[in-house]
Amino acid sequence: MVPMIKFFNRFLHGNSGAVAVDWTVLSASVLAMSLATVAVLNGGIQGLVSRMDAELRAQQMSDNFIQFTSAHFEPLYEYNLTTPEYAEAAFNLANDMMNQEIIDALHAGILAMEAGTLTDEEAVALVALGSVARQRNIIDSEILNYYFGFDGTAGVIGGTAL
Repeated sequence: MVPMIKFFNRFLHGNSGAVAVDWTVLSASVLAMSLATVAVLNGGIQGLVSRMDAELRAQQMSDNFIQFTSAHFEPLYEYNLTTPEYAEAAFNLANDMMNQEIIDALHAGILAMEAGTLTDEEAVALVALGSVARQRNIIDSEILNYYFGFDGTAGVIGGTAL
């Protein structure tokens, strides 16, 4: 029994395992604080997200500033490729498109124009796309002016009879 008492006394007075216990308690407290912080912030973040969602849904995106500009179609009128009514209808169709759709359609139309395979109807649609793109400011003005002459120059489309 005496050896057991000596062993027990040595265990009580020894501190070789104390560091491990300290780190275990410290790690557990850090974990508990982290979980408590997440629980507190989660409610606040959820509320913020809900308010932002409601605010964004309440906002009305408007393209009312985009208007049909008959002057953009002047070269096509001169070559009797379209009428103002048809040009406005093409413009309205282009204005209903998403920006990426306009960019993709302009790219395809310009490639067809450069290849010489652009039809008269496609030319009207291409000018309508360019007009919308210019007013939405989604394509660099220099590119649009080069191809469509929106700045008053002839442009590629205005310089050819297609």
